[in-house]
Amino acid sequence: MKPPPLGHEVLLTLARKLEAAASDGERDRAEAAAGRLLDALVDHIRAEQPEMAHLSAGERGEVARDQQRLVDHLVESSVDIRNEDLARGDERARQLLAELTVQADDERRLGFAEARS
Repeated sequence: MKPPPLGHEVLLTLARKLEAAASDGERDRAEAAAGRLLDALVDHIRAEQPEMAHLSAGERGEVARDQQRLVDHLVESSVDIRNEDLARGDERARQLLAELTVQADDERRLGFAEARS
């Protein structure tokens, strides 16, 4: 049986670890952190799908776009790190952390994220 998806606070901790590893110039550690965060983020987003059905069409679209943007930025950061552009990976990791914080707050505000926070 698969464990439950990670909550917002754990995702934020993983994002902080990614940013720290990229900032420290530790490519292997940053790659590992990015992989863990991507897996956890995708699982988290999948778990939220049933709750998103209860949102208005506008809210659902906005949340889905924001979630996709998070995944896109994480993939971009991973590519930068893999290509040994750790400065750019660090910049993207910082941006990802800020966006993930806003997304978690927005989802809490919408009322469907409390169980996984």
